[in-house]
Amino acid sequence: MARADGTEDDVESGDAGGGSPAHAPGEAAGAYTRASGEAAGAHEGAPGEAGRRYAGAPGAAAGPYAGTPDARLVGLLRGDTPTVHPALRELRARHHAAVLAYARQCTTGESAARQLAAQAFTHAARESARGVDRGVPVRLQLLLLTARSAASRARDERSGGLDAGLPPVLGTAGPESLEPPLLTAFQSLPVRAQGLLWYRTVERESEERTAVFLGLTREDVRYGAPQALQAMARARLRSRLAASDDPHCGDFRRLIEESVRPDNPRSSADLHTHMAHCPHCTAAFEEQFALRDDPRTALAEGLLPWGGTAYVTRRPEPGPRAGARPGTGAGTSAWPPVRRYVLASAALGVALTPLLLFLLSPSEGEHHRRSAGAVTTPSVPAQVTVTATVPARATARSRTGRPSRGGPAPSPSP
Repeated sequence: MARADGTEDDVESGDAGGGSPAHAPGEAAGAYTRASGEAAGAHEGAPGEAGRRYAGAPGAAAGPYAGTPDARLVGLLRGDTPTVHPALRELRARHHAAVLAYARQCTTGESAARQLAAQAFTHAARESARGVDRGVPVRLQLLLLTARSAASRARDERSGGLDAGLPPVLGTAGPESLEPPLLTAFQSLPVRAQGLLWYRTVERESEERTAVFLGLTREDVRYGAPQALQAMARARLRSRLAASDDPHCGDFRRLIEESVRPDNPRSSADLHTHMAHCPHCTAAFEEQFALRDDPRTALAEGLLPWGGTAYVTRRPEPGPRAGARPGTGAGTSAWPPVRRYVLASAALGVALTPLLLFLLSPSEGEHHRRSAGAVTTPSVPAQVTVTATVPARATARSRTGRPSRGGPAPSPSP
């Protein structure tokens, strides 16, 4: 675990039950030991107050800090002893399921997964007690700590308990290589935008839960998530182009933004000519497309050191809480709401066109009356060329689906 001065701590002092390290300062790490047994069952099948509450069970009891934002709960870990225990228990109730899911992804056994998850919470409590702020949402901080613990195991004999694909990636990487590619741009955003992106776009938490985590209203979440995604795309584009050795790359920022707009994108021949020999602008161009078309996967892959795509695809999405309005699930699209409504209206118009044509077309009874007269041959569309002479009676049968009841049909023409 990184201290405030950037040095590394041993991240293996916890155990499967969430034991407190001997040198943990303050009450926060000690309270973790007591909170572990009470809150762990909330997400692992055992009955628990937090598990019932966040599963959306009707009438579930709420803890004393159920409506408290994450940032406030973290601050309480530095406070008096009576507040540490319930604050840490609430944080664990909110985030333990996700952390354990990621730990299971990193390991081959349940015991090792529980150890990684326990260590992440232990070291998060220690960092909070020391006043260390990583500047990211709480859940993302816990996932990053889980990956760091897994990386430390990948360098010694404990690597056998890790997923086979993890040691080659994290086992030989230095501390700087463990930093995800999008993390710097992500940390440059306001805390509110970070939380909306991670909880709403990546985790797909409900509007209600996201609002509680961040101390916002549901309306703030609904309208703020698309804006946060656009801000993230701009921040990443600036940081990517700034890392280029070519001073001309910055001149193409606007052209890249215009070329990946969701509505009326504008292609530029100058941009494509430049990208033919510039890897920085090419990578920036591809990243912008990924953030536009699949922001959930792009953010998870860019903000986790390992296995971001698997994290969002394997883990079940949180279900809506009781009373949640339908249609408020993902919130991941960067397209403005007005444009989505226009597209929906156009699609509805296309779907109704066949119905209108059916209602305005002549009825079957009218076709029957025309064919029943048997005086003239039923009309054929002008564009169809008749190459053989067909008896009128047979034509009437094929048009109406049953024999004509009119007078005798005229004799076939020679």
